[in-house]
Amino acid sequence: MTPVARHWRRWQRRWHRSVLAALRSPPALPPPTLPIASVAERQQPWLSRIYGWVVARKRAREAVAAVRIAPPLVPVLSVGNVTFGATGKTPCVLYLVDYVLTRSRRSIDGNHSNQKVPLLLARGYGDDEWRLLASRFPACELAVGADRVRVGVSKVQELGGDAAALSCVVLDDGLQQWRLAKDLEIVMIDALHPLGNGLLLPCGSLRELPREALSRADVVIMHHADLLGSDEQIQTLVSSLRSLLDAKRKPIIATSRMKVVALVSATQLLSPTSKSSLQAPVGHGDQVSLDDCVALVLCGVGNPESVQLVVQTLARWKRVEVEAFPDHHAFSEDDVQDVLQLTCELQRASDSHVVVVTTEKDLARSPHAMGTLAQTLDLRVLQCELELLHNAREVERLLDVCLDGDRRLVERMPNKP
Repeated sequence: MTPVARHWRRWQRRWHRSVLAALRSPPALPPPTLPIASVAERQQPWLSRIYGWVVARKRAREAVAAVRIAPPLVPVLSVGNVTFGATGKTPCVLYLVDYVLTRSRRSIDGNHSNQKVPLLLARGYGDDEWRLLASRFPACELAVGADRVRVGVSKVQELGGDAAALSCVVLDDGLQQWRLAKDLEIVMIDALHPLGNGLLLPCGSLRELPREALSRADVVIMHHADLLGSDEQIQTLVSSLRSLLDAKRKPIIATSRMKVVALVSATQLLSPTSKSSLQAPVGHGDQVSLDDCVALVLCGVGNPESVQLVVQTLARWKRVEVEAFPDHHAFSEDDVQDVLQLTCELQRASDSHVVVVTTEKDLARSPHAMGTLAQTLDLRVLQCELELLHNAREVERLLDVCLDGDRRLVERMPNKP
C-alpha cells in the first residue's frame, strides 16, 4: 500500500464528508437561527423538482392502496425522517422496543416466551442496523427487506397471522413507506440540521417536501436538541417547526439526546465469552483516565459531527480528531491499515496516548476489521441510548394508548399510510 493510495482514499473520504455537509447545512445560516419555515419553502432547482414530482406521484399512487400487514389489534409504530442521513432513527427504534418490553415486564433474555413480543421490520440495505437490533433484542421477532410489505406480511403469516404472538410492529425508516398502513407516525429531525439545505434530492438531503411529510406526523422528535446550547434556541426551533405540522392531528413535538451509557473496550465486546456483547450497556470499561489523551473518532455514520460532539463531552481531551467514512461503510483491510497509520501519526505529533472511539453500529457492521484494530490500538465503543427530554411523558402516554389497543387512536387515523 503506497502513501499515494492512502492519501487518495483519505481525500475521497473528506470530499464525501464535505459534500454531505453542504447538502445538510442551511444556506449561510447556523442552526440556532434557522428559519425552518423559510427553508421548507425554498425554491427547488429543476433536478429536485423532477425528483419531487416522481415522489408525489408515487406517494399518491401507493397511499390510496395502503395495506395493513398485522391484525387490527397489533399497532404498527413507524419511525422515519424527512432527510437522509443520521437523525436518530435507529436509537429511537431501540428506545421503542425497550419501552414495549419494559412495559410488558418481559425480560430480554427470552423468558416467558408465551408472552407477546414486538416485530421489528427493518430495511434491507446496510448490515449495521438490523444486526444491532437483532443483537440487542434477541427475543424479538425480526424481518429484514427492502419490500417492507412483503416481508412483513410473510413474517406475520409465519407467526400464525393473528394477534396472539405480537404486541406491536416497529417499522424502521417508515415515513416514506406509503404502501404500509400505520397507527403511529414518529418523525425524527436532527436539531443541528433540521431540514438540511432545504432542497430535495439530488441537490439536497430532503426525501420529500417538509410540509407534505410532516403533515402525517403524530410525534416529531428533535434529536440532539441538547447540542444546540440553550433552551431559547430549542424553543425557537420548536416554534418554527410547529408551522409545518397538521394541527388537526394534535402532533406532539418532543426533544431528545444521546445519553452516554458507557465507553467500553472493543476487545471486551468482541470476546466470544462476553454475554453482553452488543446486547446491552455493560459498564464503563477500564478506568484509565482519558484526560489529556487524543481521541480519534472512527465512524461510518450519516452525521459524524454529532458523534464528535458527544465524544468531546467524555473527558478533557488534548484534542479530538474525526476520521469519517460514508454511512453504512464496511471497513476493509485497506481502511484498517489507513487507521493504523493515522493513529501512529497522531501519537507522534501529539506525544500522547491515542484512544480510537467507534460506534456500536460500526462494530456490528465490521466486527472483523474492528477486531484487527483492537489487537493493536486502544479501541473503545461508544454506547449510547436515546433519552427523551421535553414532552417525554406525552410521548409515552400516546404509546400507551396505542399499545393498549385503544381503537380511538386508529379511528382518528384510519388506515393511514
